[in-house]
Amino acid sequence: MPVRMSIAVVLIATLLAACSSVSTPSNEATMSSYATAPVSKGTFSAAQAGLPAGAGAGALPAPSFDQANALQYKLGPLDALNIVVFQVPDLSGSFQVGSDGMLNLPLVGNVRAAGRTAQEVQKEITSKLAASYLQQPQVSVTVTGFNSQKVTVDGTVVKPGIFPVSKGGSTLLEYIALAGGLPRQADPANVVIFREIGGKRMAARFDVAQIRKGLATDPIVYGGDTIVVPTSGVRSAWADFLSAVPAASFVARVGGI
Repeated sequence: MPVRMSIAVVLIATLLAACSSVSTPSNEATMSSYATAPVSKGTFSAAQAGLPAGAGAGALPAPSFDQANALQYKLGPLDALNIVVFQVPDLSGSFQVGSDGMLNLPLVGNVRAAGRTAQEVQKEITSKLAASYLQQPQVSVTVTGFNSQKVTVDGTVVKPGIFPVSKGGSTLLEYIALAGGLPRQADPANVVIFREIGGKRMAARFDVAQIRKGLATDPIVYGGDTIVVPTSGVRSAWADFLSAVPAASFVARVGGI
């Protein structure tokens, strides 16, 4: 009996040690890699940060999809497009690239979109319509949603990684769940989302515990975002970094990342 109890104690101790080590080996290095980025002195409202009016209420504003970036952007699954065929409303509208990378369009049929720019897709649609249905068709294709981009979840989560953007858009809590949740070492009150807005790197801090209680809004996470969960009690440059990053009702301009 004593031997069995000793074995049981050893097994329990091993399991506890394994649980306590989740995500800890590289936490300090992970935090330091983000903490090295300077945060502009003070905090910025949406207007002060050069963002659209009303953009900073309660969360980081959505990223801007300017046409200059869209011209070079390679399409991927789930990206959203606005297709307009001049004077043919039945062929115009909002479309989404399928999970197989294809667009299915009225009359035109399947068009490969993944790996191509919107302009390349536009040329193929124009060519197919001209070959069979319309004389000198005028077609425009613009990207309205960069949904094939990925979201990075880093820091003190069970399974850090890179995750696809869901079709309907997911929230901070949903991405934390995809990353396996927060181990006991995590600091849920100081989760930071990094986002590029109008060519500027921005960050805002969220309290996951308050979100779970329904006392704060669960923010939408967009393609290209990086979610960083710090370790509770970390005393390093990351602590100084967090003190400079404001709560979610404001955004901070971050440099060097």
